Amino acid sequence: MGSVLPPSAHVAAGRVYFADGKGVVRSLSTTGQVTTVATFPLTSSQQMLSFAVSPDGSRLLGVVLTASAKYFSCSASQPAHSLTLDVFSAQAGGASALLYHQSLSDASKVMALTGWDAVGPLGTYPTVWASQGGGPGSTLGVAARIDANTGKVVRQVADPSLCQVWDMAFSGDYLCLGNPVANSAGAYDTTLSLHSVNGAEITHFSVTTPDGSACCPFVSQDEQHMVVGAYYVSVVGARNGTRFNLGSNVPGKQFGATGWLDSGTVIGAVSSLSPSPNLAYVRLTTPGATVSLGFPGKFVGTVNR
Repeated sequence: MGSVLPPSAHVAAGRVYFADGKGVVRSLSTTGQVTTVATFPLTSSQQMLSFAVSPDGSRLLGVVLTASAKYFSCSASQPAHSLTLDVFSAQAGGASALLYHQSLSDASKVMALTGWDAVGPLGTYPTVWASQGGGPGSTLGVAARIDANTGKVVRQVADPSLCQVWDMAFSGDYLCLGNPVANSAGAYDTTLSLHSVNGAEITHFSVTTPDGSACCPFVSQDEQHMVVGAYYVSVVGARNGTRFNLGSNVPGKQFGATGWLDSGTVIGAVSSLSPSPNLAYVRLTTPGATVSLGFPGKFVGTVNR
């Protein structure tokens, strides 16, 4: 099985916060200044770190998952093994403090941190921490609200049997992708819906694909647009009911969205035979024009100054 690594960088308070392999979290400013913010005790290659930073950059939570070597054994005799979870809190620039320690008997009961919005910390519970494949949706885990003071799971964001949460707006509103449903034409319809913090549906639209492969949606910062991958095409749906494709329809050159730079610009990459295609963006005002940034990379978030 391959490990599913938590996000190693987040944006908050006009800076990028990133962790290294020793549990040190640093911030990077737009002027290039690097500052050590917190340290969580990551001491072994048998550990994974997830962390979250408050929107003002003043507080951090960290979760260290520790699995003994050969936690899942292929031999007839299962060796002694252990799985533990340690949750920490830290003030920016201060020492980390242990909130609680758990010895886990069930590998499916793992909590990980994924971010921090206007409502509070976000995570996954249960978390998918290893996978043998199956596509991006199989590694999401279940979105959950985390208590900022205790580091404990408060509740799941939505019922995972009805709504798989893919993306969260800063307000706490969330974007769900439903299960594909076969239609009379032999294709599949998949509903993308935006919900408020309390679960009420705000808006939705449906996309049709030949194989039910609609995937990986994102909501714009002003929550007026959603973008979703639909069988090699990125489709934008607006709250006012309009809908259009982004980028080129040329096979092998289609635009795949990975997030929103701002409420009018989608960032992603252009599909190609290259294993690391260049980052690119498309403005909603010119949806057919893809602009390459000239280098490959991963979009983490927009730094607001």
